[in-house]
Amino acid sequence: MPYSKKRFGVPQNLHVIGTMNTADRSIALLDTALRRRFTFKELMPNPAVLSPNVGGINLQKLLTTINDRIEYLFDREHQIGHAYFTGCTSAEAVEDVMRHKVIPLLSEYFYEDWSKVAVVLGDGPQGPSRFLEARRLTAPPGIAADDFSGERLRWRVKDQFDFSEFAP
Repeated sequence: MPYSKKRFGVPQNLHVIGTMNTADRSIALLDTALRRRFTFKELMPNPAVLSPNVGGINLQKLLTTINDRIEYLFDREHQIGHAYFTGCTSAEAVEDVMRHKVIPLLSEYFYEDWSKVAVVLGDGPQGPSRFLEARRLTAPPGIAADDFSGERLRWRVKDQFDFSEFAP
């Protein structure tokens, strides 16, 4: 040890396993330093480890669909890991994960651009509303509606989710 000068070691049968989310770029320098010193094995989300029927929700299809959409809109490094759903044993548990973990993470990924979060979730102002609701905002008095490009929407997370797209 550097200060005590005592000898320190670990048994040969001890393996140190660490996890790191590569989407977190704030630790890029640490990531580079660790990659020079250790072996890394990529572990991408694996929907096959999830149940095809938890309370009428096919978790494999749910995770695959969300991750395909994330990869299309953003990149493969920001996919949702299967670990979020491994403890789900009921539709209520899946809804809780979506409401308190997945949707806030998507909001962070897309910098509060709720239209992109809606696309990942399969929602839209004209299409079905499964997880989010969009309400058109009208221009305030004194501001011409054509002063801003495109329509303005107020997005809200629904009280009840509709998982019908992910039925077993």
